[in-house]
Amino acid sequence: MLPRFSKAQGRCPGAKSRPTASHSGVMVPRVFAVDLHEVDNDKFQDSRDSGFSSYVLLTVLLVSLSAISIGWSLGIAGASKLTICLFMDEAASNGMGEFPKRLLFSENSWSVAIGVLSVGGLVGALVSGMVADRIGRRNALVINNGFFLAGSVWMSTATTAVHFSLGRFVLGIGCGVASGVANIYVMEISPIGWRGFYGCFFHLAIMLGILGTQVAAALASHMQWRVVVAVPGILSLVQIAGLPLRVESPSYLIKARHVNEARHALLKLRSGFDVTAEWQECLASLDSSATVALSAMRPAASIVGSSSSGGVPGVFSHPRVGSLSQLNASTGDASDSETMVKSSVVAKPAATGGARRSGMWQMICGRTRDDLRHLVGCNLAVMCLQQLCSVYAVLFSDSALASVLFDPQCPLPTRWACIVACIVAIPAGILCMFKVDTLGRRPLLLISLGGMCTSSVLISVGLFYGPSSLVMAAVFLCCFVFALGVGAIPWFYVPECVPAYARSAMTTLGCSVYWCLSIVVGLIVPGIERSSSSQWLFVVYGGVSLVGLLFVALFVPETAMKATADIVKEHSGSLHLVFKRQRGSSQFFIGGRK
Repeated sequence: MLPRFSKAQGRCPGAKSRPTASHSGVMVPRVFAVDLHEVDNDKFQDSRDSGFSSYVLLTVLLVSLSAISIGWSLGIAGASKLTICLFMDEAASNGMGEFPKRLLFSENSWSVAIGVLSVGGLVGALVSGMVADRIGRRNALVINNGFFLAGSVWMSTATTAVHFSLGRFVLGIGCGVASGVANIYVMEISPIGWRGFYGCFFHLAIMLGILGTQVAAALASHMQWRVVVAVPGILSLVQIAGLPLRVESPSYLIKARHVNEARHALLKLRSGFDVTAEWQECLASLDSSATVALSAMRPAASIVGSSSSGGVPGVFSHPRVGSLSQLNASTGDASDSETMVKSSVVAKPAATGGARRSGMWQMICGRTRDDLRHLVGCNLAVMCLQQLCSVYAVLFSDSALASVLFDPQCPLPTRWACIVACIVAIPAGILCMFKVDTLGRRPLLLISLGGMCTSSVLISVGLFYGPSSLVMAAVFLCCFVFALGVGAIPWFYVPECVPAYARSAMTTLGCSVYWCLSIVVGLIVPGIERSSSSQWLFVVYGGVSLVGLLFVALFVPETAMKATADIVKEHSGSLHLVFKRQRGSSQFFIGGRK
């Protein structure tokens, strides 16, 4: 049993008393990385090797409520079409009033109402990175719940098609912002060995949201659809109440010069571990302007000790760890250090004048501090594969594929078949959650894409030659293998393989591509499904999955159990074959662990 810190004693029982240092005749107590936390007989454990944390898990679960809202928003329109829509030839039987039972739509206006969510998602994704860098990851998620709340209220009180569509657009903005910011936040608070486990919660929550809409729509009547569309607003209230109680991302706090808050946030997330090495990695991933600002702390704050690991001097100090120094100024007030960091940015404009920008265009062109062109290409590819796979054509009950299997005049079997398809994806997502950090990202992506290609071929064969049971089995296989890799991994793969200074720009770019393709797929696929050539659609899906399989095998690097700095160092430059780079590297391993 590890000895627990006692506030009354002022230190950990059995541990040595903290040494003091003298500078200019003033005795200054040193600040340890494990201050106020458990230690094992003064033996410090590296926070990068930290395991499961209930605090991080609860934080990720709160963040995942945004993903449930995204899945709910994506699935509710198609699943509730029959209970929401009143088409022109049915207008005479509609019960009119202040809140009519059903809203009057034409086929075109209903298509607009469905697609406008993706337009709002694109708008939200384009501003997600900027918002996350301006006000913080956690604060951005809290404020973003206003879009979920407003969109849900507008939809649940809608009396016209325009009113309903406007609510969908506002809801889409919330979905776009959450798709970018939530994954950055989860990645930055997760330890290296658990990034995949916590990252998989996002896609699993999306699938739970889609499943919830399918079940709710199957059980709801014509009036209850207003309660169903209000669910994202209810979830947003839970987040507004819970998220402010969680810590902000340490990486953002360091970048924003809130050094003391960043230290306490990291200690909270890694309770009982020494955060020295992880702190140094956070500093190393900053852009040059922030590094210069933090370096200015040393002379300004009269800091004792220096860093010998190449990190920023004056961060922590301990005689056994080596790369530690302290944050306190000679007066002992930790808040003074933070003030001096902010003032140093103004005091040294010449030192930061040569800093490279880290926007999307600079990142695409390789003009950032590190040449990230290969990683940009890989991130965009995995996000495209997630949207262009066949699973979205089979998850919604108004799909023409489902109409091939069942009588179009009897929608109940079709709807429940789609519910079963969603249920099949849940255990696959859980399996991915527990295996993605041990097997690695690449193997699961290859298995998933191979399964998607096979299932698409089987669906095509079943649609051309029958029987329908083959099609249905292939549909369930498609949903299972999608959730096993392609559905879950891209969400956290994008922010985990680029340094902190480029993380917001990379996530903005990836999520924007995702929502752009959502618009394109929403415009093209329904028309193809209604045409006589719908059987050929899954031939195209199978070809896309095959191309994606080859691309991942040749170009996409493994990121499991690797520090971001190592990933960038191994795979900087233009697009290249991954196995050639890794063959000569001592860090090469097939799965997620050496």
